[in-house]
Amino acid sequence: MPTIQLIVDEPTRLRLEESASRHFQDVPSYCLSVLQHQLLEDSLSFNGSDPTPLPRPLDDELLAQMRRSRQKTLSYTGGSHLSLEILELVRAERDEELLVSLY
Repeated sequence: MPTIQLIVDEPTRLRLEESASRHFQDVPSYCLSVLQHQLLEDSLSFNGSDPTPLPRPLDDELLAQMRRSRQKTLSYTGGSHLSLEILELVRAERDEELLVSLY
């Protein structure tokens, strides 16, 4: 199963531990449940602020696009964590792709 690593400051880590214990969960399980809840809320709203819920399912093409984007990012970083420089390169490439797709 793929993993996601969160790097947080000490006060945030302590708050996460406290919240997780109040929900009788370990920190990774608590973070996953919070993320799943937020993703569900996001998917129920078309633009995040529209009061009318509109489902936005992830179709196969969108998932394939996300996987290709992830592979590009991994190729830039050699599999290591993203640096600000790499992130700027990825953003520039994404912006260029978006501009090209408009025309």
